[in-house]
Amino acid sequence: MRRAKFVMLIISLLLALPLVLAAQDPATPDPLAQMFEVTPTVITGDIIPLEFVTETPPPPPTAAPTSPIEAEALALLTAARTDLDILVIQNMGADRPVGWTGSGDIMNIQLPILIRLDLELLAGQLLGPDQRPVGWFGAVPSTAFAIARDIRHDIELLADQVNPSNIRPPGWVGADPVMRCERSIQTLVFVLERTSGYKLGVDPLAQDFCRLAELQATAYAEANLLPNQRATSGGVVTNSGGTQITSPYAVAFLDRFGRRPTGSIPVGEPITAVARSYTQFSKMMLVRGNGFLVFIDYSASSISENQFAALPDVNGVSSQLSCTAEWCKFVP
Repeated sequence: MRRAKFVMLIISLLLALPLVLAAQDPATPDPLAQMFEVTPTVITGDIIPLEFVTETPPPPPTAAPTSPIEAEALALLTAARTDLDILVIQNMGADRPVGWTGSGDIMNIQLPILIRLDLELLAGQLLGPDQRPVGWFGAVPSTAFAIARDIRHDIELLADQVNPSNIRPPGWVGADPVMRCERSIQTLVFVLERTSGYKLGVDPLAQDFCRLAELQATAYAEANLLPNQRATSGGVVTNSGGTQITSPYAVAFLDRFGRRPTGSIPVGEPITAVARSYTQFSKMMLVRGNGFLVFIDYSASSISENQFAALPDVNGVSSQLSCTAEWCKFVP
């Protein structure tokens, strides 16, 4: 009985299906068809084939303009500008002296003068309008490099006035320590470095750096450049400095490590200090005299400790060690 009812239900559904389909609106769009329908796009005008489309290249980069200030002076000036700004912030915070320019425009040919102006304004603000540290160079008309060098010298003097000596604020750029010295010392060292391969060997943190630099550069020039410090014919050397042997134990060596003694130099024998060993704790000094060029312990001579420290590095001196004086005796 149940099977007969089920069969009748199926037959009724089949008979009613055409009526349901006929009742649907034939204009109703199919949702699936709407999802995938593609509307054609009408293009008007000329159509350029893809193979003829070219990409416009970007314009070439423009070269940075060149500063009218020569490179060496410009490097000094930009470092000075940075350090001057550090000093003014350290001592004045956000305030600035009246007339402060703050200029750092490397394209401005007047940049050296503007930085010098700001330096003088800051010094006047911190020390007093008419007060300057001892040795202050001040504004002197000259080349851009010379003005930049003078600015660096005076910035270091001012920094020493407002900070402990040789102590600088964080971020300090600085420059060659020789620029803290007098112009004559700077000139001597720069000329030697650029013409004879000389290299200054003084600790930049030494309290008397400039004095030691002067002694070392002068000793180098006297030993290597001045005619009266060179051996003449016959092996005779003129000693104009009055340096001499003061100890009866002044053993001469043909090497700086003291392994090849060649006799003792007599007391009172004149010598010229040429260079020294920069090996730590070494006291070996290269000296020239009548018929010899040898190493000795500097304490056996009239050379002071400071004079010894100021001597140039022996590695920068080209000399052939020898000993032909009467007292010489080579011991292998």
